[in-house]
Amino acid sequence: MRDILAPESGRWRRFTAVFAEVVEAAGYEHVIPPLMEDLGVFTRIGEATDVVTKEMYDFVDKGERHVALRPEQTASVCRAFVQHRPTTPWKAWYAGPNFRYEKPQRGRYRQFDQVGVEVLGADDPYLDVEVIALGWKFLTERLFLRQVELKLNSLGEPDDRARYTDALRAHFEAAGDDLSEQSRITLAKNPLRVLDSKRRADAAIVAAAPTIDRFWSDAAAAHFAIVRTGLDSLGIPYALDQKLVRGLDYYRRTTFEFAGGTLDSAQNALGGGGRYDGLVESLGGPPTPGIGFALGVDRTLLACDD
Repeated sequence: MRDILAPESGRWRRFTAVFAEVVEAAGYEHVIPPLMEDLGVFTRIGEATDVVTKEMYDFVDKGERHVALRPEQTASVCRAFVQHRPTTPWKAWYAGPNFRYEKPQRGRYRQFDQVGVEVLGADDPYLDVEVIALGWKFLTERLFLRQVELKLNSLGEPDDRARYTDALRAHFEAAGDDLSEQSRITLAKNPLRVLDSKRRADAAIVAAAPTIDRFWSDAAAAHFAIVRTGLDSLGIPYALDQKLVRGLDYYRRTTFEFAGGTLDSAQNALGGGGRYDGLVESLGGPPTPGIGFALGVDRTLLACDD
């Protein structure tokens, strides 16, 4: 963790102000969730993810409640939706710090700030286009970044993802000891996460892994086709990345990531997001579709510097 002094602190303030201008013009309203939540809010994001199993700052408070500092804000916004039931579609934006116990790296500290948007209550694929376009506009038209790549994928429906996970497990298990020891450990918890391996020993095995498009249902394929058509009509360039699965288990259908072209390839994600239909329901609310994204302030400002 670190202190941020002037003039850098003024730059952070301006960053958030410009983001607010972009998203509020599209009808998004500011939400400020608490820094601390009941632990159960965050275990819903996937108990097989490193965020939950390794990286959360969680503890039992003086009232014997098991709580956690938020590692991300999507789950908190969904919890707020369940509690307060705003009119749908609810368009919200946020800014503020999150906390993860992980090895500090360029542009990512254990306390790190993000800005982001969430939309709850609509499953229209053109809403996916709107959300992605807002992130693209902020990065390229307001921050004037020229080396940004939009990576795009779809994880399909839950049944599609389950079939794909089984296929990945079979593929990686067949590799045996040729797969790195760390990836074999990851495989036992979540085969999708092995696709993120940057280890040289795993490169050929990961490259040969089956791709998710072979497992899409007709509905998932149709949804993704509309998203692609919408982005094409707006002139937003993107690269299909069939191995983009993001780091949290709640994603389904559309997933995307903004990568900075000047940053190290292993740490070049400026941010990203996707659709998470089902997360609100897991938190005790009614079935409610949702989509959003978050951008890391530190890493995005590094891209601006570069």
